[in-house]
Amino acid sequence: MTKMEWLNPHARFYVDVKDDAGKVTNWELELGSPNGLMRRGWTRNSFKPGDSITVEGYLAKDGSKLANARQVTLGDGRKVFAGAAEDGGPQK
Repeated sequence: MTKMEWLNPHARFYVDVKDDAGKVTNWELELGSPNGLMRRGWTRNSFKPGDSITVEGYLAKDGSKLANARQVTLGDGRKVFAGAAEDGGPQK
């Protein structure tokens, strides 16, 4: 993770992704609203620049380096949900 923006109407974060050829590109990932994320247990410090994370989400249709994040798995294996209406909330 390279940067977090805790703004309305949607929080966003950015990650560097390395492809099979070793080229690194920066992706923008959109989350739910900060208020909705806080109800799901997020804080603006849930993860920090430099943290290694895995993201599940939906790619932008236009092929840009943009996605709507559904679930984020932190380096320690904890999963945090990104506030999408269909994500079903926290899993145990």
